[in-house]
This record gives sequence, structure tokens and C-alpha cells, in this order.
Amino acid sequence: MLLSTLLFLLGLTILVVGAELFLRGAVAAGFRLGMSPFMIGVVIVGFGTSAPELAVNVSAALRGSTDMALGNIVGSNIANVGLILGLSALLRPLSVQMRLLRIETPVMILASLFLWWLCFDGGVRRIEGAMLLAGFLLMSVVIGRKARDEPEEVQSELSANPAMARGLPVALLLLCLGLAALIGGAELMVRAAVELARAFGASELLIGLTIVAVGTSLPELASSLVAAWRGYNDVVLGNIIGSNLFNLLLILGATALIRPLPAPAELVFQQVPVMVGFAVVLWVMMARRIRVSRRSGAMLLIGYLLFLIWQISLAAAA
Repeated sequence: MLLSTLLFLLGLTILVVGAELFLRGAVAAGFRLGMSPFMIGVVIVGFGTSAPELAVNVSAALRGSTDMALGNIVGSNIANVGLILGLSALLRPLSVQMRLLRIETPVMILASLFLWWLCFDGGVRRIEGAMLLAGFLLMSVVIGRKARDEPEEVQSELSANPAMARGLPVALLLLCLGLAALIGGAELMVRAAVELARAFGASELLIGLTIVAVGTSLPELASSLVAAWRGYNDVVLGNIIGSNLFNLLLILGATALIRPLPAPAELVFQQVPVMVGFAVVLWVMMARRIRVSRRSGAMLLIGYLLFLIWQISLAAAA
């Protein structure tokens, strides 16, 4: 028990350091390659911080722990909106680009609804995993094309930052070191957390929805908080929306290709509807004032805490 606790804290420390290195390298490299701040969030930060979910899900699928794999995706998406975006907005209110309201967030809602429909049908089969991967490729093409229409003013958001002065080789080195620390720290922390949870007799689904989901979402949390503190609104929102889309389309699709993922009944009627609800509430919040205020952030965070309390109470009653 003591060893697992120490490994958990060590993994968390490595992860936080890696998040700072990764964000600095990603922003500088993306800028040097001519990417907008929003695209840096969606493509580089969104994919990089989703790497722990991919690693955990592939490992879980190979071990046959399908409940943990599916629970990790659902729980991570809930944590991304409720916990991470909530805390980021509390730290600094986040302005919203109109393209988020027209494209990325509606796509996230549709992908969430599609997963819910697949769960009603029994789970995610291999052919449906291939469909999700095809959807990811299509989404990437659409986002890439739409990014060309962004105003030039958006490019200047990060231009005055010292990280922009870094050369491409240094930026790529920071990016790789940070990503390695993110993945290694998250993996170390999650393994320790799983050992602690199993010591208390928790189910794999509950582990996936809570401890593993929060653990694999910590890269998004650390990167988003650092970005919010530095005022990179586009990176924060792009990171959250992009990560959720990566989880639903790329990671879930790849996991289902390895092993079909049956959906437990409680996931269909409890947790997946909550995931869809968080996505819809986020869109409504952004549409009302074209920003995510501190009040909205507090509401999202309270909603996530209530979700955790609900899950713990269900596990205790089982």
C-alpha cells in the first residue's frame, strides 16, 4: 500500500514536469511550422495528451479488460469537460472561437451520441471501430481545411511569448522529452492507482471510469492549466475538444479493432448519458456568451464532483 502511494506521487510529479516541457515544445514547434494556436491545441497537444489513454486502452484490450477500456474513454471525456475545463475556466475565463460552436463541439456531441447508440446495440464491434477511425480521418481533413480560414490575428496570440524564440530542433527535443514524461508519469501513476483501488475491491468498470480516467486525463489537466495560466485560450479549448474527439474516434476505434468492446448495462443507462450531457451543456455555455466564464467553470466542476460521488455510492451499494 505504501509503495503504491509513493509510486502514485512520483508519477504525478513526472507528469506535471512533462506537461510544462511538452506545452513549451508543442507551442514553439507548431508556431515554427506555421500552425495556428487553435490547431496546435487540436493536433499537437490534443493528440499528445491523449497518448496515455491510447496506451492504457491498448494494454487493457490485449489483457481482455474491455470494461476498463470502454470506461476509460467515457470517464476521460467526462473528466476533460467537467474537471479540466472547469478548473481552467476558474483559473482564467476562456473566450470561444465561433468555429468551435459550428464545427468541433457539434462533432464531439455527434460522436458521443454515436457511441451511445453503439452501446445500446451491445457495444463497439470491429467493423464499428473501423467506422470510428474513418470518422477520425474525415474529421482531420475537415479541421485542417477550415483552419486555413482563421484570421491572421489568431496567429499573433503567441508570437510575443518567449517560447516562440526557440529553434525547431530545441522545440522538438522539448516536445519529445515532455511527451515521454507525460506517458511515463501517467502510466506509473495509473498502475499504482489501480493497485490501490483493487485493494479495496473496486470493479474494473469503476476503475476505468474514475481512477484510470482521471489518471490518463492528467496530461490534459496539467497542459490546460499551464496554458490557461499563460493566457493561451485557443490551446486550452482546442486541447479539451480535440482530446475528446481523439478519444471517441481514434482511440476507441483502434481499441475496438484489437478486441470488440461489449457495453455493460450500467454504462448504457448511466455513464454514457452523463458524457453526452456534459458535451451538450458545454456547447450551450459557449453559445450563450461566446466564452466559458468562471461561473460556468464552477458549474462544470461541481457537476463532475457530483458524478464522482454518484459513482462511489453506486460501488458502495453494489
